[in-house]
Amino acid sequence: MSDQIYQNLRERIDQYSIGFNATESQVEIEILKKLFTPEEARMYMNLERALKPVEAIAKKADMEEDAAASMLEKMTKKGVTFPKTKDGTKYYAAAPFIHGFFEHNAVLAAGNPKFKALAELMERYMTGGFFPTGPSLRTIPINTSAESNPKLPVAPYDDVKKIIASKDRIGLFPCACAAEASAMERECKQTNEICIGFDFYAEYAIEELGAGRWITREEAFEVLKRAEDEGLVHQIGGDKRNVEAICNCCGDCCGVLRMIKQFPEPAQLAITNYFVHLDSEKCESCETCIDRCPMEAISTGEETVSVSPQRCIGCGLCTTTCPTEALTLKIKPEDQRHEPFDPKTYKFMRSSLDFEADVADQT
Repeated sequence: MSDQIYQNLRERIDQYSIGFNATESQVEIEILKKLFTPEEARMYMNLERALKPVEAIAKKADMEEDAAASMLEKMTKKGVTFPKTKDGTKYYAAAPFIHGFFEHNAVLAAGNPKFKALAELMERYMTGGFFPTGPSLRTIPINTSAESNPKLPVAPYDDVKKIIASKDRIGLFPCACAAEASAMERECKQTNEICIGFDFYAEYAIEELGAGRWITREEAFEVLKRAEDEGLVHQIGGDKRNVEAICNCCGDCCGVLRMIKQFPEPAQLAITNYFVHLDSEKCESCETCIDRCPMEAISTGEETVSVSPQRCIGCGLCTTTCPTEALTLKIKPEDQRHEPFDPKTYKFMRSSLDFEADVADQT
């Protein structure tokens, strides 16, 4: 059977989010064959990034509405759509590779031995030629609220507690990256249920996919504390209009952290506004910070530890366990700071506001 439909499908998915580029090994085509029958691949080509009702999708696909609805439901169970139900009407949008069917399949198939084959293919792709076409997550430091660190200027978009406090719809989910690591038989010792989604991204996962659960703000604050205790990096997704998710990531499993860690200067690749400063006179060389750093930016020095500014991503993990407060966070000079992502250029996570507008425009 010709692979042309899958080649066409890859080209379509490559237009979304941070892309789905072709590789020399063509492992991306193997991934698509695992996730889509040829008929489902053709159906996906009739989906858009915007939510559309089944009736409109069926008409575009030249199918009976019941047949289209049945196929779309099967595709949703495979994690390749973004679904929504409003007043009894079903809507669907195309899910990209990331954030999309990578995360969906990892969360839905956690603990399922059948996921291993797909996880192996995704690992081959992520480490063998995948190259994101734009930014995905931004790193925000821990323990940086105005009340906990009054000397450090913290903008609201870099204050993880203020982000939580601004949200009404909050979901808690298993870590997709940890699920993939487990399938690949790489042990992750961190808490499994650790990543937070908001608004549309919480709603569709919980109510349509059956993954995760609703939590309160107080429970979300507890998750943040647990993540900080376990040495996980806060990374947020979303443009300047709305934060969509807080991923709490370990350097051994997270795809983003693993990718930038392999480069000599992760600080140049991470989207962050902070860096760590070492006061060598206070440092007692206890080396607790070395294990806390996910980027291996801290190493043993002659008299004190040594910090590599080229490797520091400003997560702040090392500062909270330093017994002498020798390590502190500093904000970058103003001309080096990153503002929240511009909706016109940020494609990684389509805004919940846009998904809501899709439905409002059709009702």
